[in-house]
Amino acid sequence: MTKPKILCLHGFGENAELFKIRSRNFRAVVGDTADLVFLDGPIDIGSLHMTTGDLVDASIAREFTNLGWWWMRRGRSFEARGIGKTLDLISKVLTEQGPFDGILGFSQGASLAIVISALLANPSDGPLSLGDVDHPQIKFLVLAGAFQLEVPEYEYLYKQPFTMPSLHMVGTYDTVVDPERSKIVQGYFDSPDIFEFVGGHFIPQSPKCARVMRAFLTQFIPALKDSENVQSAGSTDVAAGAVAVSA
Repeated sequence: MTKPKILCLHGFGENAELFKIRSRNFRAVVGDTADLVFLDGPIDIGSLHMTTGDLVDASIAREFTNLGWWWMRRGRSFEARGIGKTLDLISKVLTEQGPFDGILGFSQGASLAIVISALLANPSDGPLSLGDVDHPQIKFLVLAGAFQLEVPEYEYLYKQPFTMPSLHMVGTYDTVVDPERSKIVQGYFDSPDIFEFVGGHFIPQSPKCARVMRAFLTQFIPALKDSENVQSAGSTDVAAGAVAVSA
């Protein structure tokens, strides 16, 4: 049986390799039951160093390229510079490496995941496009620190409700993406699963978060039902749709 495939999109100022480290709890849950494709954003915005916490799981200490999916320009008008280049890359990846069952997105990557889903569902409704890509609609989304692409000409992307299952992770003390911005995004989905945790702008590494992700993903990854990939998560799954708060 072909494994489900999940596209993994990092946040602004990260890259694929760094996101692998910062999403280690998600990777531990999935294990070898699905293929994870970590993609680098096409916009190079410099370099940064890993944090002390990231170094724990890194084989060597070195600089990482600082990438993004677009630049937000705020002047007389709002503009997402580089988004066309990003969508060209996404179209290529969907065609050459797809089909993808789901998307894991963090911060700007979560915003992009929603854009991709909208464009696949309604490909010719506005100025943004994935071109002639032939790809089925995304079956599920796992989003952390998500926010709307706040450009007036792109508001049409959010007019139709998103019907695919979605898991939204929100830090109650997130100072990068205000939790209220993430709540606005949740309102665009028919039946979002929400996991609130006491923390900031990151994907939680707690066993409770692992249980929530596992319970959600089991709907789409049959092999997870019998797998033992989450050794520290305990035996009780959190019911889908519940709002959980992690200490």
